[in-house]
Amino acid sequence: MSKDPAFLFYPGDYLRDTQCLSEKAQVAYDRIMCEHMRNICIRQKQLNFFIKRLSDDEKEEIILTLTKIEGGYQIHWVAESIIKRRSYTESRRKNREGKTKIICKSYDTHMENENEDEDKREDKRRLYKEVVAHLNTTCSTNFSDKSKSTHTLINARLKEGRTLDDFKKVHLIKFKEWKGSDYEKFLRPETLYGNKFESYLQQSEKRSGYVRVG
Repeated sequence: MSKDPAFLFYPGDYLRDTQCLSEKAQVAYDRIMCEHMRNICIRQKQLNFFIKRLSDDEKEEIILTLTKIEGGYQIHWVAESIIKRRSYTESRRKNREGKTKIICKSYDTHMENENEDEDKREDKRRLYKEVVAHLNTTCSTNFSDKSKSTHTLINARLKEGRTLDDFKKVHLIKFKEWKGSDYEKFLRPETLYGNKFESYLQQSEKRSGYVRVG
């Protein structure tokens, strides 16, 4: 199985552990946190390496943030997050092979939901970028793909079953029709993606001057 490059980061747990650490102790804590991606159990020899430049007081600060386990130490919330993430990743691999058995008792369904939600959000972000990039390229505009109001308008059209190709078609139709006219200023998201989107989409290609390519 390929290495999983991430785990869920919980700011509340991180701040709880580090808010009273000195600067050097926090650096050591961060390095131990990253080392967990390779080793769930931080052995004494490894711990000694991470804290060797700390004062006795700083070493004690670090020890207080760690959980003693058989064979060494761990930052409990980090180790737990990594284990759940790996279990989720492995279960997804098994499912792709046609197997549905949960392979680890530590598998947690909330992890799957969180990752699936993040996948959906990433898909939306990509679509926003593609829609706005095509608008800017077609109409020589400079709108941002991070505008919340633009996202709201795009989402409304998506709920109606519209696709990326539909947005591109509207861009081309209205650009051909409005270019060089008083209406050129309306080549913008709030106009194109509003309630008239459907009528723009169904507009005669001959009337608009839009020519289908391919």
